[in-house]
Amino acid sequence: MDLIGIIFILYLVFLLGVGVWTFKFNKTQEDYLLAGRKLGPWVTAFSERASGESAWLLLALPGAAITVGLGESWTVVGIILGIIASWFLIAQKLREETEKYGALTIPEYLHRRFDDQTNIIRLFSAIIIAFFFTFYVSAQFHAS
Repeated sequence: MDLIGIIFILYLVFLLGVGVWTFKFNKTQEDYLLAGRKLGPWVTAFSERASGESAWLLLALPGAAITVGLGESWTVVGIILGIIASWFLIAQKLREETEKYGALTIPEYLHRRFDDQTNIIRLFSAIIIAFFFTFYVSAQFHAS
């Protein structure tokens, strides 16, 4: 077996170890989805950015800059301002509200916040998320 094979096997063993280790701490769905709400604001913010950056940042934005030119810099300015606004204007209030209602997802929060007995808000918000997520994921596949 060559060096790459050994490194790959060690990587898989490491991933298995991380999975077993985290299994000990994940007792509830909240633990699994939100790390038990124990992470601080900076860790959460960096996690959100790491999840949000993908092929669009590495491929689409440079491609747009090449196509459009220096004017595409305004896209970057808008992105940065939008991220900062979401961190400082939305995130804290949303966290407090989701804790207050015991919600783990946005559809669940909206369902509980507006006391939706018919589940129409939960269904509609889940459909919207799934619809746009489909295009997002297909763009990632296309980029790869």
